[in-house]
Amino acid sequence: MSPRMLLALVLACVLNWGMAWCADEGGKTREGKKARAAEGEDAESEAPAEKDDVPVPLTGAVIYTMDAPPSTPALEVLEERESITQFGITWTFDRKARVGQFITRDWYVVGPVKIVKIAPQPLFGSEVKAQDKGAVKESKLDANKLARNGSTLNFPAVAPREKAGKGYNGAGFDSRIPAGRYDPELFTPLPIEMKPGDSLVSSISKEELGDEHNLHIKCVKLVAVLSCVAEPQPPDAFRPSFSASRTCKPYLARNLKRELLHSLKRPTTEKYRGAATPSIPELVRAMQMPWCDGSGMNLGTPLQNFPLGAYGANQATTTGMAALYLNLDYTPAEKEPLLLNLIQVGIDDFGMARDGRTWPAHGGLNSGRKWPIVFAGMLLDDPEMKELKKTLPDSVFQEDQQTALCPVTYRGQTFERGWTGAKAVFMGHSIEGFGGARGSWEGGFGPVDLFHPKDWPDRPSGMKEGLKKS
Repeated sequence: MSPRMLLALVLACVLNWGMAWCADEGGKTREGKKARAAEGEDAESEAPAEKDDVPVPLTGAVIYTMDAPPSTPALEVLEERESITQFGITWTFDRKARVGQFITRDWYVVGPVKIVKIAPQPLFGSEVKAQDKGAVKESKLDANKLARNGSTLNFPAVAPREKAGKGYNGAGFDSRIPAGRYDPELFTPLPIEMKPGDSLVSSISKEELGDEHNLHIKCVKLVAVLSCVAEPQPPDAFRPSFSASRTCKPYLARNLKRELLHSLKRPTTEKYRGAATPSIPELVRAMQMPWCDGSGMNLGTPLQNFPLGAYGANQATTTGMAALYLNLDYTPAEKEPLLLNLIQVGIDDFGMARDGRTWPAHGGLNSGRKWPIVFAGMLLDDPEMKELKKTLPDSVFQEDQQTALCPVTYRGQTFERGWTGAKAVFMGHSIEGFGGARGSWEGGFGPVDLFHPKDWPDRPSGMKEGLKKS
């Protein structure tokens, strides 16, 4: 199958997934909230982002190609600055340093360099007033390790194995991150020495918590990434992934195989099942800021970095819709900013995967990470990203675990089709061995597509009846 045909096939799958969630506005309608609540997750956890410090969407992007590759600037051509600012975060150096921007407008500094000040000021220990609200119980934490506006040098996608189990991940941005996912060891104190290959993720904390009193509370307002490089970068260079940045290969926009994209006629309606479809500028804005959800479970997710929602199903919708728009008859100039941002999301997700991050099936929580990687791999013609199972045989993606093509063997029984006669089947909210008790058939989280509803297990919550109705 040719790459173009493969892309068309994948897009058909994305359309079915993305439009269904778009119709539910990412699970925000009454029915969507009920479904989320049934999974024990917060129906209101994707509150709209605050309005200040919102970036201007990338526009007017130059389309770089192999036929006309840009020249890399000389060191002396780069601007010298004592500080740089992005998304309301300012990094100040101990001396003037040469700085530049990647094609996505993220900043880099030619190092080595020392950061002596960050605004808003990082707060740690006695500088922080403890807050207790809902799932947040800072009064029970070590008062000397409380944090706000934290930064992390070389953000790890997972904690060291000796510290926690496989796939665990935390963040040091804010000590209000609940469920034990705050890790004070990931709070990098000033001054911060940066060497070429380093990436610094800095954050702005919310001053006060909102009304989301549950496990999925959001206390981080936004994050930005500063990269340290050894030399000036080509104008079409993408930012290295914020995780595993030292081992991130260089990616250039000139190498994008834009000829793989279609130019299908645009739909005449701006709505689908009553829900408004986003515009290209809205999708560009949705991926303009780094998609840093490294702490997992949406617990330390920066709100403004995910304006259309950080929940996995929202991520799948956003990236799926973006891929669909890129295959419609918009002009190349209209498509380019969206294409660049989607590729950057794929590079960042690939960086987390290379660093050991996994996204096992868990309702809709971990959806949406595989497609951006594969899409970026196809457009960059990068075999490592396209063939993830060869590159990262231990990688885990929710999309792979939740969907299967019959014949399927489950608990020693082989099914040639699902109970409805379908060959493609849903394998459940969670998978045994990955989701704890939630992965068990008896708990109501198994492959309901394989068994007739009369054979589904019931639960006190009435999940069986809810599934039958849906």
